[in-house]
Amino acid sequence: MKRYYEIVIIFVPDITEDKFNEKLSKIKNLIKSANGEIIKEENWGNRQLAYEIKKFNQGIYYFIFCSVEKSTFVEELKELLLKDENILRYGVKKIDPKKVKVKQEVSQKLSEKVV
Repeated sequence: MKRYYEIVIIFVPDITEDKFNEKLSKIKNLIKSANGEIIKEENWGNRQLAYEIKKFNQGIYYFIFCSVEKSTFVEELKELLLKDENILRYGVKKIDPKKVKVKQEVSQKLSEKVV
């Protein structure tokens, strides 16, 4: 059974591009190993934090919307992210599959209108 998740990760603002890509690669590989697929991903860039975290006032926000089949995915993801000193915060939210279909249909109709 597929489960859908929204994942938001806030990286330290001074992370090098190589390290950033390496961390994202690890996360994407974890999704693939859980028989998952990335539906959408966005780099929101460097943004002001609502409050200071680990002496940082800014962070690089990255968003991943994915589906996975493995039931232990969230625990494995948390284990990976908690150990990383380059990640200030993260959030994982399970999404209702019915809402996913509605979102996909709406975004597909919008993209058809633009073209």
